[in-house]
Amino acid sequence: MIVIIQAILTLILSVFYAIEVVDFTNWLSILSLVGFYIGINIAYALIVILLFIVIVYLTRKVNVKAIWKHDLYMMFSRYFFYTLLRVKVIVKGLENLPKNKRFVVYANHIEYNDPLYIKQYYKHTSLAFIAKKPLFRYPIVKDVLKSVGCIPIGRLADRESLEAILKGIKQVKDGQPMGLFPEGKRSYSNDLDVFKPGAFKVAQKSKADLSLVVLYDFHKINEKKLRLRKVKVYMTILPVIPYESYKNMDTVQISQMVYQLINQELDQYKNMKNS
Repeated sequence: MIVIIQAILTLILSVFYAIEVVDFTNWLSILSLVGFYIGINIAYALIVILLFIVIVYLTRKVNVKAIWKHDLYMMFSRYFFYTLLRVKVIVKGLENLPKNKRFVVYANHIEYNDPLYIKQYYKHTSLAFIAKKPLFRYPIVKDVLKSVGCIPIGRLADRESLEAILKGIKQVKDGQPMGLFPEGKRSYSNDLDVFKPGAFKVAQKSKADLSLVVLYDFHKINEKKLRLRKVKVYMTILPVIPYESYKNMDTVQISQMVYQLINQELDQYKNMKNS
């Protein structure tokens, strides 16, 4: 919607400018049309950013599980992280999206914006993430994270981290799906790091289904900030693992199972690229 409005508005204003101002016998005048077109798009993007900030502050106290708020935020997110960054996500496995609200998403972690791309495909859910505490220090970012129910967690396995896990368990039980990155840090690559079994307590203790997401080539999004061609990245949503099928496992066993499934999918992507 935001992109469509931008395209229509830019076209109308550019045509009006061309008719009223441009002298098509003067190349400098024609060049000014290009500058006008670029300026309109920059101004529009700045207005959208300002509007988003206003909306965030106006909706901070709205229930964190309000679906309309999540959908509204994601509409802006699509504009910022797809249109402005020129990203094309090739997704497979959309038929594997959970059918109920009691689930926990586990994914490999490549870049800081992974949660935003994942959340785009869990439409009409209040999916939130357990995120690194430093992210909650930044203005606007912290308001967005808190507004949708994200939970800060420290880098150390201390009391504070345990409280974050317990809060995550409670939110899942209360009907808000949560997402975690069991590696505990970004890899900046397509290689999988060791999983932290403690991350799986959120699903285990809340008796939730597991929804696994595999990300590939997402580090390429931030390699170039400005580009004309879209960068292609890949995402797979694996079949849901019901609670009943893993309830007798401990967190180490669950961790090993999930690691193997995600790593297998990463290997398939690597083989595809090398063939």
